[in-house]
Amino acid sequence: MRWTAYKLVYQAKSPIHIGWHTLGYIKLTRYYITGKSMWGAMTANLTRAEEDRDPSAYERYGKLLKTDIRISYFYPMLESQPPLLPKYTPDGLKYGDFTESKFERLFIKSFGQTAILPESNSAEDESLHESEFIVAVVENETTKVQSHVYFVGYIFIKDDAKTEDGKTVGWDNKEIRIKEAVSEIFVGGDRKYGWGRLMLDESRSRQEEDKMFGYSLNMDNEKPWITIPADGFIPAHLDVNGDTKLKGDIEPLVGREWGEVTNADGKIHRGFGQRISKAEIYWMPGSIIEEEKTLKIGAYGILK
Repeated sequence: MRWTAYKLVYQAKSPIHIGWHTLGYIKLTRYYITGKSMWGAMTANLTRAEEDRDPSAYERYGKLLKTDIRISYFYPMLESQPPLLPKYTPDGLKYGDFTESKFERLFIKSFGQTAILPESNSAEDESLHESEFIVAVVENETTKVQSHVYFVGYIFIKDDAKTEDGKTVGWDNKEIRIKEAVSEIFVGGDRKYGWGRLMLDESRSRQEEDKMFGYSLNMDNEKPWITIPADGFIPAHLDVNGDTKLKGDIEPLVGREWGEVTNADGKIHRGFGQRISKAEIYWMPGSIIEEEKTLKIGAYGILK
C-alpha cells in the first residue's frame, strides 16, 4: 500500500482564530492550525464541491478524510522563511527562532466584540468578549516592512483512495480532485466576520517525496510514518499512552464531532457538533523526543 504526500502552502487572507480555551472573557487562539481544524474545513469544501445535499454526505467525506487521506498540522511562516514550529528549549518555548513573546508581538492580535440590545442600542449584559487571532500580515518592528503570513502543512493521499460509491480520489488526476476542492478554504472560528480565509499558493505547493517538516517519511505502509531523531520536536500532538519518552507539556483534547442525540421530548438531532468526543491526553507540539522514534500519522494528523 502506498501513499503520496503533498506539501501545501496557504496564504492567510484574513485573521485566523483556532479555538483553544477561554481566559476570562478572552477567547484564546492556538498559534497554529490543528489537523482537525483543517479536516473540518476540507470536509465542508469537498462535500459542497461534489454538490451532495444529503446531510450524511458530510459524514461520508469526513470519514474519507480520516482513512484514505491524512492531513497534518499547519504552521505559520513568512515569505522565504522556514515554518515557525513550536519547540521547547532551555530558553523557554520558541516558535522557529522567535521567542514566545516576540512571536506574540508580531503574530497575535485581538478584537473585542459585544452584543447590542436593539431596543436601547446599548451593550447586552455579559456579552463582551475578546477574540485573539493570528494576523494575515506581519509588520517588521524595526523597518516597518510588511510581510504576508502563510501556513504550511501536508496532505497524504492513499494511491487507491476511493469513495464509498467507488469514485477514485486523488490530488488532481482522479474522478474526485482534492486540489479543486481545497484551493480556498475557511478554517477556525469567527468565520461570520470573514475570518479564517486561506488561499492555496500553487507556486509554493508541490508533491513531496520523503520529507515532512524536514523529518523522514515512509509512505509504503497502511498508514504514513514519520521518523523523528533524538532531540527532535514533534510536529503534532502525540498520544501519551505510547512508549515514547518526551520532555515538554501535555494537554487534553476534546471537541464536537458528528453524531446523533435524542432530546427529552424524543426529537432526534443528527449532524456535526452533536456529540462531544472523549477527552484524551496528548503531548503538545514542540515537545522534545528523547530517542529516535518512528510514529504513525493518524487521523487529524495526530501522532501515535
